[in-house]
Amino acid sequence: MITGTSLLKNGRVTGPLPSVKDLVKNKIVHAITASRYWSSSENSQNNSWNVNFSNGNFNNNGKNNSNMVRAVAALNDKYVEGWFDALDDCCAQKKTSSQCVMYRLIWHEDLLDLAREVYERTYRPTTSTCFIVTRPKLREVFAANFRDRIVQHWLCLRLEPLFEARFVEHGNVSFNCRKGFGTFACIDQLTKNTIEVSDNYSHEAWYAQFDIKGFFMSIDCERLLEYLLPFIKEKWNYWKGTIYEQDLDLVLWLTEVIVRHRPQDDCIRQGNLKLWRILPKNKSLFYIEWMRGEPIGNLTSQLFANFYMSFFDEWAIKAAEERKAKYVRFVDDFSFVCKTKEDAIYFKRASRNQLRYILNIQMHPNKIYIQEVKKGIKMVGGIIKPGRAYLSNRTVGNFINAVSYLEEACKNCDKEAIYANVRSINSYLGFLIHFQSYGIRRKAFSELHYFWKACYIQGKFQVVKIKNTVQCL
Repeated sequence: MITGTSLLKNGRVTGPLPSVKDLVKNKIVHAITASRYWSSSENSQNNSWNVNFSNGNFNNNGKNNSNMVRAVAALNDKYVEGWFDALDDCCAQKKTSSQCVMYRLIWHEDLLDLAREVYERTYRPTTSTCFIVTRPKLREVFAANFRDRIVQHWLCLRLEPLFEARFVEHGNVSFNCRKGFGTFACIDQLTKNTIEVSDNYSHEAWYAQFDIKGFFMSIDCERLLEYLLPFIKEKWNYWKGTIYEQDLDLVLWLTEVIVRHRPQDDCIRQGNLKLWRILPKNKSLFYIEWMRGEPIGNLTSQLFANFYMSFFDEWAIKAAEERKAKYVRFVDDFSFVCKTKEDAIYFKRASRNQLRYILNIQMHPNKIYIQEVKKGIKMVGGIIKPGRAYLSNRTVGNFINAVSYLEEACKNCDKEAIYANVRSINSYLGFLIHFQSYGIRRKAFSELHYFWKACYIQGKFQVVKIKNTVQCL
């Protein structure tokens, strides 16, 4: 990967060089369209180097010929800094998506225009695509335009380290949307908490788990900004002495633009429109009050939501310490392991009040789970019992369904669906391999037919890979 810092320096490549087809005399060229492009290097007084994008060949022609130009030597490093990194980050897991493919055809024409819009503060998010997914449950999703996703990645690259430092300071009690954390790490920590509080199950201990009602749709955007903007100002010294130091005012402006953006006012609905009739209104941005909710599907929504909940974490950590309990959170599922049932009931009542006071959101009245730890505790797809942990029936069922969806995609030779379902299954496999689940994994793939035409399995049913040449019947 060529990052923004190594890509350009006085118009020349400074990092590891790409293949010769991507360069003309150490000048950047973009083999995107079937046209001839001039480079910024002369071959002689009368000739200049150019590249033919239809076949990748390069040669020199007379300067009187009419070819297109992609000059890079005149670009200001300060102007482009970080935008190549944002594009790379945005494309990292989306190279096969149609929007990514289409943008990569024009990025050399648009990326710096996008950067200019942000720097001149004329940028506004554009039309999103909205649809409803049905698994594992009905959920409204907004897919931002690809250039808007690049802006989100540019912003998150600057904010994520500030948030991460806050999560570490809190003792790593949050396990979602963080590198090196995740569902299994959450279960592992919860197991350690249970063993510690119950003295390895030799004493009474209770588990209390709660949820937030319509979490993403209920986020108070004004309250979020009240916490977010002062925090960024206070912690921006993190970037002192780096290229990001100059971006503070721009980051504050862009953060507010994104938080205040209402994608439901400018979107295209796709998929089965009848699903909106059965989707509860409190789970849709189309029916909630103004300046409530952040769209599921945006990278910034995940990051901001985790930061938002960190202010509840502050109270929960202190309350748990006072009662010699332990606290963990995964997105909006949070739990306490405590010594008595009375403590569990206290945390139920106090959490409801503190969520309303600190974040202006409501605890879900029906998703309350209080149980003695010896009887087993449920958390993010796993069940923990003394000396062992195993998968919940719901997780197993969702995994089997995901495998059947991939089989159907392979049968239809729907390559985009194949890539999407492989990512989903590998996410499940990354979780399942931490449990005694070999038999479950093997059985799920044993009766497939079309799957093997497009994919194969590495290891002991640990990772699904797509064949270089996908052949579907």
